[in-house]
Amino acid sequence: MSELLFARYAPKNLEPVNTIGAKWARLLDALELAPTVKDRSVCVKMHLGGGTGFTTIHPYLARVLVRKLREAGARSVFITDSPGAVAAAVERGYTTETVGCPIVSLSGLADTFAVDHPVNPPLRDFTSVAIGGEIIHAEVLVDFSHVKGHGACGFGGASKNLSMGCVTQKTRGRIHALEGGLSWDRTLCTHCRACAENCPNEAISFDDQGTFEVFYHNCKYCQHCVLICPRKALAMEGGGYRDFQRGMALTTRAVLDTFAPDRRLFINLLANITIFCDCWGMTTPSLVPDIGILAGRDIVAIEQASLELIRTEDLIPGSLPPGWELGGHGHLFERIHAKDPYAVIEYLHEFGLGSRDYTLREID
Repeated sequence: MSELLFARYAPKNLEPVNTIGAKWARLLDALELAPTVKDRSVCVKMHLGGGTGFTTIHPYLARVLVRKLREAGARSVFITDSPGAVAAAVERGYTTETVGCPIVSLSGLADTFAVDHPVNPPLRDFTSVAIGGEIIHAEVLVDFSHVKGHGACGFGGASKNLSMGCVTQKTRGRIHALEGGLSWDRTLCTHCRACAENCPNEAISFDDQGTFEVFYHNCKYCQHCVLICPRKALAMEGGGYRDFQRGMALTTRAVLDTFAPDRRLFINLLANITIFCDCWGMTTPSLVPDIGILAGRDIVAIEQASLELIRTEDLIPGSLPPGWELGGHGHLFERIHAKDPYAVIEYLHEFGLGSRDYTLREID
């Protein structure tokens, strides 16, 4: 059973020392960072967002983390993300001055500084991933993740931050391709648009040339379009979101394989928990009240705990986008996206990356 540290967002009173900013510093002290980071280069993997979004991890939290890593004796510290996110990081307040360390592209300006790493076991033709060179060459990994919903896999947390965030764009595309999806027979289609007009999630469209398109972040694999098509021009193929989640878990293992088990730290921020991933480049209302910060050394346990702390009964009225309604069963994220968010945790556990059993030690 793994121990996780937990700093609750809600203060017991309004004294500053009891609010989340102060508890965050105490949580990092309780992690006892020195044995992990002393005299080593430390990579802090964050999602820096994009577009008009601003509900990523606050630069203040990043700055305190960097300071605590330096105080613990880290030889060097840097924050990293994909080339595009790093280029636009200043728009969300992330600069060397605000966070206290360099912010670097994990795979270089051209997204080509990467090392191929085998996937074990392979998933169909998914046999290797290109991991960013800055990740490979770091000695310690701090996976600092913002937990939120995700249209393609239910939710994004520590695993998604590594699997989709530590590889090149080409590899990300190959992971998404594992979803499979809808096949369209142009020769049968009459462009009646019954599929698009009756899609409950507005995931289907046709481009200017009349080519069928699906936005898989919105698609819930309900197959309504398959059933309603009068010409049988649509069919569902592939493994769907579960293969996508398995691919993410395999990639997570590949990334973690480049670090010794005692040189990995996982921190999940459960605040500004929005319906979609920060990669959408927008900010929407929080689904539930801010919960807190989890930290530990077991990625399976921290993902399990994160989901269990996010409860359907805490859903804030009016937080869902217009036209969205909860489905009938499962976790809150499954009721929103119709994809079981626990699937990726099952795969992470299957691959030996940690335990689903945990205890919480609350930091006051």
